[in-house]
Amino acid sequence: MKRLFQIFAAACCFAGAVFAEDVYFREPFTLWQDPEILVWTPDSAAPIDPREFSLSLKRNNSGIGSPSVRIAGELERDSSAILYAVWLKNNLLPGIPTELLKAREAKMQSRLSAIEDKYILYMTRNGNTLTLALFDETSYSPKAAGSLPFNSDKVALGDAIAEMFFGGSTNRRLTKEERAKKAVEPNEYYSKIPTFRGFFGVAGGYTQAQVPFTPDSWYRRKLNSKIKNYRNTQDSLSLWNFIEDSSPLLNVYAGGTWFDFIGSEIFLRFSEHDAKIDEKDTIYNELDDWKFYRFEVGLSLMLSYRFPIHKNVTLVPHGSLGFIYSFLSESIDTKSGYKASGAYKARIEFKDFYKGAVLAIGMRTILLDHYGIDLRAGLAGRGRILDREPSVDAVAEPTVIGGSTIDCFIQLGLEYHWSL
Repeated sequence: MKRLFQIFAAACCFAGAVFAEDVYFREPFTLWQDPEILVWTPDSAAPIDPREFSLSLKRNNSGIGSPSVRIAGELERDSSAILYAVWLKNNLLPGIPTELLKAREAKMQSRLSAIEDKYILYMTRNGNTLTLALFDETSYSPKAAGSLPFNSDKVALGDAIAEMFFGGSTNRRLTKEERAKKAVEPNEYYSKIPTFRGFFGVAGGYTQAQVPFTPDSWYRRKLNSKIKNYRNTQDSLSLWNFIEDSSPLLNVYAGGTWFDFIGSEIFLRFSEHDAKIDEKDTIYNELDDWKFYRFEVGLSLMLSYRFPIHKNVTLVPHGSLGFIYSFLSESIDTKSGYKASGAYKARIEFKDFYKGAVLAIGMRTILLDHYGIDLRAGLAGRGRILDREPSVDAVAEPTVIGGSTIDCFIQLGLEYHWSL
């Protein structure tokens, strides 16, 4: 009985020695699902059978899918590859730095970079030792290397190699477009800066004349004014004398940035303002509704900077300065049963357009490179040059409506981004 136990223990030790592996190095690499593996050797015959090795991969890793294994005949017939394979056979040793194993011949480098998401499994026999190296498209040096005791049992040898290099979790194989993008990404937090990034968005917000944290003394008369006899108004150099100074705001915009730094944006803004009628004035009792629609178009110059904080999240602070043109259209209705009076027909009239500047700062958050959320705030000033000098008796004569108007705004937008 003791003799049988000794024989069994010796057999176990022998089996362990047969399949004992010596990993020289193992750099991080992506293990693809359904991988294609090219077996490459400078020897006269491959030490493993491709079909049996496919089964070994499935037995070793259930998540690997359906691997495809074949002999890399195109490498075995290439003179540059043959020279590199023989050189590896003589120099692939334990403890050697991966940089020293780099393929330096241009034709061999082009072959390695063109294998896409396949693997090249290099193996060569030195006496009773089988030396292996694994290549992928990301480097001209092997990603992993090691050695195993040679075994004529190709099934057992294939199982040992599968366990040595192809264990762990797997990822979906990349499409052609995804491979091209990955080729310019040294790590998950970096991507090559495209020449142009475009975006368009829709934003909702709020606008008001009184700017936060500023004295309201110079707003008071304009904001508290009411429309009485508009032909005899003390101070009519502001739109806010006649229309409500605060309103919801809709903004539709599109633009782009070059080299993630300088850009431009064109926008269309819309707000609706009620007329500020003095209810004590009987001239306007016949009115049921009196409001003005303000449309604004403009173009801004933008400066921005990108902060990738995660592979799927990027913050972009930005500031912009531009010019703006404002147009107002009127909507007015009388109450049922009322006939329009002469005072109704002789309403106030704004100028054809007002021009000015808009200044804004903001922060946009871009998710998955395409979907953005933008929060911004700013100031917009509008006006026009007087056609004539104001009369000394300005109380008795009408003055220019909207000669000077400033308001602040804040908005939140949803955006779509793309790059070229």
